[in-house]
Amino acid sequence: MDSAAPRSPSLHESRFALILFLACLGFHFWGITVGWTSRALPGVEFRQAQTAHSAFWIKAEDNFSPAYPTPILGKPWSIPMEFPLYQWTVVVVSDVSGWSLTKSGRAVSIACFYLALPAVFLLLRRWRVAPGWRWLVLAVVVSCPFYIFYARAFLIETMALAFGLWFWVAFERAVEDRSKAWLAVAALAGTGAGLVKVTTFILYLLPAGAWAVRRLWAARRGDWLREAAWMAAAVAVPWVATLWWLNYSDATKALNPLASFLTAANLQEFNLGTQATRFSAEMWARKARIIGEELTWIPVMALCGVAALAAAWSRWREILGCLLWFGTVLVLFPVLYAVHDYYYVANAILLLVAMGLVVVALAERKLPRAVVFALPVLLVAGQAWRYARHYYPEQSLIQAGGSGLTQALRTITNPGDVIVILGQDWNSIVPYYAQRRALMFRDDRARDPKAVTEAIARLEGETIGALLIVGKPDGEQWLIDQCNARGLTYKPVAQWHDVMVYLPQARRTELIHSLLDNRFPEVTLAPGVEWPREGLAGQWRDYDSLRLWQQNDFRGMQPHPVRYFSTFGPAMDDSGGRYRYGAHPVTRLVFALPAGPHVLKSTLEMVEKAWALADEDSETTDGVEITLFALEPGGGRRQLATRYFDPRHNELDRGNERPLEMMFTLPAAGEVELFFGPGPKNKDIRDWIQMGPLKIK
Repeated sequence: MDSAAPRSPSLHESRFALILFLACLGFHFWGITVGWTSRALPGVEFRQAQTAHSAFWIKAEDNFSPAYPTPILGKPWSIPMEFPLYQWTVVVVSDVSGWSLTKSGRAVSIACFYLALPAVFLLLRRWRVAPGWRWLVLAVVVSCPFYIFYARAFLIETMALAFGLWFWVAFERAVEDRSKAWLAVAALAGTGAGLVKVTTFILYLLPAGAWAVRRLWAARRGDWLREAAWMAAAVAVPWVATLWWLNYSDATKALNPLASFLTAANLQEFNLGTQATRFSAEMWARKARIIGEELTWIPVMALCGVAALAAAWSRWREILGCLLWFGTVLVLFPVLYAVHDYYYVANAILLLVAMGLVVVALAERKLPRAVVFALPVLLVAGQAWRYARHYYPEQSLIQAGGSGLTQALRTITNPGDVIVILGQDWNSIVPYYAQRRALMFRDDRARDPKAVTEAIARLEGETIGALLIVGKPDGEQWLIDQCNARGLTYKPVAQWHDVMVYLPQARRTELIHSLLDNRFPEVTLAPGVEWPREGLAGQWRDYDSLRLWQQNDFRGMQPHPVRYFSTFGPAMDDSGGRYRYGAHPVTRLVFALPAGPHVLKSTLEMVEKAWALADEDSETTDGVEITLFALEPGGGRRQLATRYFDPRHNELDRGNERPLEMMFTLPAAGEVELFFGPGPKNKDIRDWIQMGPLKIK
């Protein structure tokens, strides 16, 4: 152990430390802006979506009540988890700045993270770390890949972190300095931490409490009562506010029978764990994976560990203290920290400060300047590399957010509608991206017909816009029956992956048209639902009178026809990446063209089954006559070109993509008609002709 007094940094070393911190801060700021315009929420999307969903409805309803809306478990729509200070702030920032809620949520989280850094700086001061060396610790903190990724998440975590750190600083300063100003800061910050996230408040009560116990012990023969009074004054308001909120939120949740599982009593085992989970090898393996893969980089931690064992004994109390508080919450909340990596936003900073203090301990020794400079550079470079490899690929994706399903729900349901969901637990992702209130049934509640009936009954006065059934969960039929009684279809209308979508019966045809018009990604009509073909066959139709999905049949034609006639209705097949238009006789396509010379080019093909030589002539095609006419002003037709396509008798017409080419000249602008008619025997049996992409130049 080196007994030499800590060495203060030289001017050059202080400048180096500050420059390194500023470089790391610049890297952090760049990192948090990566993918800034993306509307997706990478990283625990289900939790971010829940927070964002609350903010969306607070803004939509201008509802700043403590019983704020989180409409995912039906009526009443409030299931308050944390006090909504973060959500309120996001909504205000969005209103003032004009930013989207996603950008505003990120901005608030980033601001809170940066506001936490001065508290770390002041803590280092209390540990008698020279100002020049403190920048090295902060450089390690802001270069952390985990804090680049999660400091911009739509989560309450960084706000709770800032409050917790400032409480720790203010508590010690208020008691030691007898400062009323710091006492006010401690009360305010502690109240914020307790209301926003009580587990984070508990984390930072631990070191403050340990410091308080040591101080009271030292004053046991002196004025310990006054010491205790100042300590009590600092924590009184936060504790009262926290207890009030826990009772208030539980009482509000109790108003909704489907939210009873979220009360503190029912979550106690999950939040606080048990002896079994506290010492579970599986739980600790999960936590070890998060620490090793998510927070920083294993080689960086290993390098710090070697340096600490070799030469960091002068700071062993502070280093071990930070590691102790980092690890204590892993024991206090064994399940939370095993299943949720974002919980480490609260305590990862303690691990990073411990690593930074290793750097400080080496810097305070009389070592060559190259050693003092090399270690922090290696640490921050390693963390930057880890961010680039681990987090950047996911964060840099620019995505619209949600899925084809949520896009469809936003289009085919009205803003005031409620969507009912079974099979996604209480995951807010679909309701948030769909921007709809939801009644979500957990599987255990869906198996209770009484609970389902009562929950649906509480929607009296609301319109159910859709029912989503994911997979084949228990209780689905009872829920389908209940929603059918409220006007939804008895059979699914649409499908997305394994999600079946039931829609209002009164709007079924309209909604099918909307689904087909928009072609939402991976959304299809459900099995057994036929495309509405009424009015498309056996009559002339103008192209402009068709719906978007109906016009899609002609997308392989340049130009598209101005009108058409089809005996059996238009049909297009693009399977295998090839466009093929079904032109079974009689098919007539009319194009409007300018004056001058033109050439029509396409391809023709007919499946072998239509013309198979082994079949009788009566059961096979006799070919198709393709004729191009110029339409005269008086209603007459003038033949421009013709092509007889007969693969049964003409081997050159067999196979795929046989050429169709017609050259013609129009003396004046006008219309031409491409006519597909039966062969010379005037029968249309198996005239299954298909035309490839058509161009008229």
